[in-house]
Amino acid sequence: MYKNFFGLRALPFGASPDPHFLCLLPHTQDALACLQYGIASRRGFIVMTGEVGTGKTTLLKTVLDTFVKGRVSSAFVFNPRLDMLDFLEFVLTTLAFR
Repeated sequence: MYKNFFGLRALPFGASPDPHFLCLLPHTQDALACLQYGIASRRGFIVMTGEVGTGKTTLLKTVLDTFVKGRVSSAFVFNPRLDMLDFLEFVLTTLAFR
């Protein structure tokens, strides 16, 4: 509906965030640079937090797309209420099957 109304070529709000629609504002560029540096320099776990709808997943997909496929392993933990053992099991299981 709004695609035709606004003259858009693609739908910007799909079921999963699309890095193509990332708006690179100054604070977004800073966050992207920090994530790229942290991953490239192998700093261990990196945590990014923020309110719902602020672009965290889109930013993460964007930064992961900048690396060569297969060179960076990641686990998307979408349940914030896991206890420590469940969290570790989830991450290890996710990484083991990549």
